[in-house]
Amino acid sequence: MKTSYLIAPLLAASILFSSCSTTPVTGRKQLNMTSDSEVAKMSIAAFEQMKQQMPISSHATYNDMLQNVGFRISQQVFADMPLAEWEFVVFDQPEVNAFAMPGGKVGVFMGLFKIVKTEDELASVVAHEIAHVTARHTHERISQQMVLGAGSTLIGIAAAVSGTAALGNGTYINAAPTIMGLYGIGAGQAAASWDQGKEAEADHIGIMYMARAGYDPNASITVMERMVELEGPMGGNNYNSTHPSSMDRLNALHSYLDDAIAEYEKSKDMFF
Repeated sequence: MKTSYLIAPLLAASILFSSCSTTPVTGRKQLNMTSDSEVAKMSIAAFEQMKQQMPISSHATYNDMLQNVGFRISQQVFADMPLAEWEFVVFDQPEVNAFAMPGGKVGVFMGLFKIVKTEDELASVVAHEIAHVTARHTHERISQQMVLGAGSTLIGIAAAVSGTAALGNGTYINAAPTIMGLYGIGAGQAAASWDQGKEAEADHIGIMYMARAGYDPNASITVMERMVELEGPMGGNNYNSTHPSSMDRLNALHSYLDDAIAEYEKSKDMFF
């Protein structure tokens, strides 16, 4: 009995130390117990279901903006997402929301265009969402829940290959809703909140991506200022919250701006 008490922590420690990866730009070490191909496969399946469940916008201007932004940013993140099968979709949903999934699937809700008016501003949002993917935040969330033994998450992971999950009684369920729950997206759902560290990291990585793609990083400041205004007085208060306020994120973006502008100036030879 005593031996088992010693073995369990050692086994857990060995798994943690052997299951680490490093994030781009920031170089942070992170827990990652899932493969890129597994997470991409279940994300692609979930995205296909989303396209069936939610109306897709035919707004020509917004679709053109997203395709242009998506192409340029995807070229800059190839080294971090070499297996991506890129797809950029505008969903006809009123929420101010956007997301990116492993596998290269990116969605923008029509409501986002209430606060983004230019390609540069849209690029700041798309680059931020893609940064969550290249930083493997979804992998990290799944891995943490695996360590904690979250049964429902394990069912979703087991379903990655086939898109279905066995419940053990001869019944199979569609795993896509479970997978989408990891992102907090879908019809009638609010976006899942990343914690303060993950949002800050995605802001840092994202502003560098957009700058390297030839988009003015000052646009990220403009968008975040609008978010602060949209949130109102409560937007500056993150007391007892794991999610950073837009004001905190705005302040952090200012600290990344000089480096991002340097990258933007270098990119002008490529895009202008």
